[in-house]
Amino acid sequence: MVSERVKRLRKNPTILFWAKALLNVKMMNIVVTLFYLHRGLTLSQVFFLSIVWSVVNIIVEIPSSYLADKWGRKKTLMLGSIAFVLQVILLFFANNFWVFALSIALLACSYACFSGTDDALIYDTKKELKEEDKSLKALGTYYSAQRIFKIITPVIGVFIAKDLIASQFIIIIAVDLLAALGTLFLITRLEEPHHAMDVAKQEAGVILDAFTLIKNNKGLLRLIINRTVLFICSFILWRYFQKLFVDIGMTVIALGIGWSLFQLAAYIGTRHITHIFKKLPIPSRINMLNVGMVFSIAAFVATWFIWRNPYLLFVWYSGIAFCEVLRWPLFSEISNKISSSYNRATTLSLMNFIKSILDLPLLFIGAILVSGNLIYPYIFAGVLACIVTFAIKLKPHMYKTKSI
Repeated sequence: MVSERVKRLRKNPTILFWAKALLNVKMMNIVVTLFYLHRGLTLSQVFFLSIVWSVVNIIVEIPSSYLADKWGRKKTLMLGSIAFVLQVILLFFANNFWVFALSIALLACSYACFSGTDDALIYDTKKELKEEDKSLKALGTYYSAQRIFKIITPVIGVFIAKDLIASQFIIIIAVDLLAALGTLFLITRLEEPHHAMDVAKQEAGVILDAFTLIKNNKGLLRLIINRTVLFICSFILWRYFQKLFVDIGMTVIALGIGWSLFQLAAYIGTRHITHIFKKLPIPSRINMLNVGMVFSIAAFVATWFIWRNPYLLFVWYSGIAFCEVLRWPLFSEISNKISSSYNRATTLSLMNFIKSILDLPLLFIGAILVSGNLIYPYIFAGVLACIVTFAIKLKPHMYKTKSI
């Protein structure tokens, strides 16, 4: 007979799926850069907000993951959900850089509480249920959740905010607040899985152990660089893509429809991640997606100078974003396999900590470049992507298939 605890554990992936889905409704995202500009910020200040995000992440990333390992995954996710609700509330009246900076700081705290913790909860749930072999499929399904509502919310968002006026932005913020409250409710329904605790290692300190793992594992260090640098490249381009496409003649409504179609493709792709390049080992699949990113960036830059058609440029931009979306569940699978259960959240979040450090110089460069010309960040991202793809590519033999 199946115990009540097992029944509750089996619900964890479904609960997290819908919590992730609501957390990522973020209807404001389709017009967020235009919203910032409407409230008085400059494009460079928009990039500086991302730097605020990174600084806060550096401060709270490891402490939040330490909480996840020592205090509990569920409690940490609840804390992150509360921070997310508060940052949405601030958007109702934010009208200068510093209030937006506070909102972004809360959003960074929320992200830090979720990053690594959600992956670890799914993996530990599967491990306790003796279903570790299904973890990649579970992670792929989980990551697809952040796309499910985004298939329609960009279209709804651009129709609501088609005139880019204050009252329309308020409606969008209200929708995001309702979704945030829904996330908080669902997180309270989770069941905390067991952690495979090693007392000696625990006493030595889970954070020190995670640093030691990365220091002694060249494959993991290569994995972190590969994951973080290309993510930052795609983030720099995402940060101002709305402004870019509107400036070159794409209507806000067309942008919303196009972004909804992208989210549909991303949802299908992550949902069926196990079937993409399925005959290749996971590191080789990531390498293939990296090449796809480089090709898409190169095609975007070439099209920009040869024939500046906004719709063709949007296709290339979607290619960049699509490759990045598919990389994440693959990276999570490798990371989970090579970190112990008791410090899995710490190890995964340490990767995000390193990303935040790299964010500072790269986003600052992005802020300077975008003030010069809208295409300059693409050239910069293309150079970085080439270096990572061809000089720091992943080697399958470096990654073990079981926890160590």
